[in-house]
Amino acid sequence: MAAVTRFARPLSAYAVGVRVLANLVLALVVALTASPVFARATEEPGKESAAQDDYDAFPRDELFEALAADPRWPRFAVAHEWRLGTDEFDRVANVSFGESFSFVRSPEYEWGQWEVGLQAMVDATFDLTASSFDLSNEDYFVGLVLSFLVDDVTAQLRVSHTSSHVGDEYLLANSFSRESVSYETIDLLASYDLREWLRIYGGAGIYVSPEPDFDPLLMQFGFEWKSPVHFSEGRVTPIFATDLQLRQANGFTPEVSVLGGFRFADPAEPERHLELFARFYHGRSPDGQFFRQTVDILGLGLRLGF
Repeated sequence: MAAVTRFARPLSAYAVGVRVLANLVLALVVALTASPVFARATEEPGKESAAQDDYDAFPRDELFEALAADPRWPRFAVAHEWRLGTDEFDRVANVSFGESFSFVRSPEYEWGQWEVGLQAMVDATFDLTASSFDLSNEDYFVGLVLSFLVDDVTAQLRVSHTSSHVGDEYLLANSFSRESVSYETIDLLASYDLREWLRIYGGAGIYVSPEPDFDPLLMQFGFEWKSPVHFSEGRVTPIFATDLQLRQANGFTPEVSVLGGFRFADPAEPERHLELFARFYHGRSPDGQFFRQTVDILGLGLRLGF
């Protein structure tokens, strides 16, 4: 009986998570089919249904733009961080090597477009107070992405894997008990441009087969502001963004990331850019091996977009 009780809770939680995700997918399908543009396409079968005839292999950008304030969105970045509220670190260097890559994009149909791509990242944290700047944590992430664009709404369905490892130098220098941390995630995000300079987004997902075992539901919301006022002939744009994540494993306690900075880019190629940013984060540690800790982070850094 104890064994039945032990397995019933996670299975029930997974079932709830699957139902939540299924409802989100259903809502997206309903929104697509209810769109006036979609309706015109279905009511006029004799009319040319695509604005362009060819599929686009390896497009330069992605339909679903990167989330500016998400601390673990795949990108190339480096930051100097001050960790508050934890005994593990005072100052760290956080380095990310990652990117979103589009394989193929559909023609621009009357109802919109779809796209298939890949996301991948290695994220490493170095203890700057150690004599040799010990590697303390490294997280590996890879995911397959299916995106849709309909009018001003973009949606992304992602299936991903994450695993976390503690650095050997840190493990030797500290009495730290390593955990095997890995999980798969299925999540759905939708983004809407209220204005050319204002974007909101939200979504939910589930963890599949998490190790160690924890409750599977997660939610994410946020907004991004890109200044309508530019500098240096459009090459410099102030940005501000907030990302909010809630996880059932934490009792849905908010994890808040607030970011501000400047984006430097050629107006003709805005997808290729450099950003200088300052960030404040409060919540459970974004480093996988230390996920049980709650931290406050102040960071200064730069990152690249391709």
